[in-house]
Amino acid sequence: GLGFSVTAGQTYWFRFVVDYTAAATTTGSRWTMNAPTTTRLSYRSQYSLTATSDTFNSAVAAGVPAASNASSANTTGNVAVVEGFITPSANGTVQLRFASGVSASAIVAKAGSVMQWSRVV
Repeated sequence: GLGFSVTAGQTYWFRFVVDYTAAATTTGSRWTMNAPTTTRLSYRSQYSLTATSDTFNSAVAAGVPAASNASSANTTGNVAVVEGFITPSANGTVQLRFASGVSASAIVAKAGSVMQWSRVV
């Protein structure tokens, strides 16, 4: 449910803030977004790696990063932030996307996570 509709040629700012759990601290994750084709896309993602460090990514294409980081700081109470700007060249949906770095070891986005977006004039 963390997604919003966009119209071709309009520019939008977006921010997803996600509370998530990891099955184990040895389970890494990746946080990104899907989008329709664009003429402009710039965003960053930040999420836990250890208790004292985060993973940071800057991207200009949807689906980046393609691989997960190596760990999660905690099994509960992790936070991921994905934010940026998009000008789509086709109508569609911007949707949060995430994955576990370990097969059969879950990363779960928790209810109460939020999304903000606005059209930039």
